[in-house]
Amino acid sequence: MDTVVTFTVYQKYDGFSSLCNSLLTSAEKTLTECGGYMISSSEDGQTVELTDTLASLVERSFFISELTEGDYDLSVAPLVAVWNIKNNTEPPSESDIERARSLVGYKNLDLEKNKLTFSFEGMGIDLGSVGKGWAGDAIVKELVLNGVDCGIVNLGGNIRVFGDNPKNESGQFSVGIKDPFDTQAIIGYVNVKNTNVITSGAYERFFEYNGEIYHHILDPKTGFPAKSDLASVTVICSDGAVADMLSTALFVVGEERGSQILKTVSELYPDVAAIFVSAGGEITTFNTQLYGTD
Repeated sequence: MDTVVTFTVYQKYDGFSSLCNSLLTSAEKTLTECGGYMISSSEDGQTVELTDTLASLVERSFFISELTEGDYDLSVAPLVAVWNIKNNTEPPSESDIERARSLVGYKNLDLEKNKLTFSFEGMGIDLGSVGKGWAGDAIVKELVLNGVDCGIVNLGGNIRVFGDNPKNESGQFSVGIKDPFDTQAIIGYVNVKNTNVITSGAYERFFEYNGEIYHHILDPKTGFPAKSDLASVTVICSDGAVADMLSTALFVVGEERGSQILKTVSELYPDVAAIFVSAGGEITTFNTQLYGTD
């Protein structure tokens, strides 16, 4: 998954390393079965047959897209490809950005059961904003089925905790929230059980060109890296895929709109909470009274 993954458990388990490797391989295979993390169309009206898992992820992405009025959009793949933040050292041309942006739009996707149809050649979906969130839940489900009672799965900063922490009377796990201005520091902790803690921030993947930072969280409407009032946003939710998508969406829309979106999301996911860190370093929260914080 192009990241460092760690597993923490509190019991002896013969063959645990092999089990973890097997589960990671399985999750990676599921996410790439239909053509990779980025599934693209080579002609107008092309239909791709998705697995049940991927169809479910696309369906949930439509829900978040509708809530954000397209400020979150799984069909951002053409922009992700043209920016290529991981490997580029300078921005693409404005004409390339505009051409890619014209191919972005979840309303030009149609999902009927497991059949995903792209309206136009060159469109695509990018699972990067949802894959690790889903994988955390899927891996934990299999760990429990294999007799692992409790622990932490850390998929490159996407945290999934499960079971009762034997080192804490409350059974909760204390998860640190990274300081977006000093990634070696922690700005605080949330105390949680059986849920996901997922953070998005401009500090994660970026390059600098002519004194300006270009990060990996793209605004589907402008075609450029998102410019909101936030340095990072952390989402807590029992559904890892939703938490992953929301952390990206809220970073794009900013704190004010993000808080309104969270009120709507909480009607379906009452355990959802968020921690916003502004570009000026101010910390605000939504619904964190559900959890202990330090």
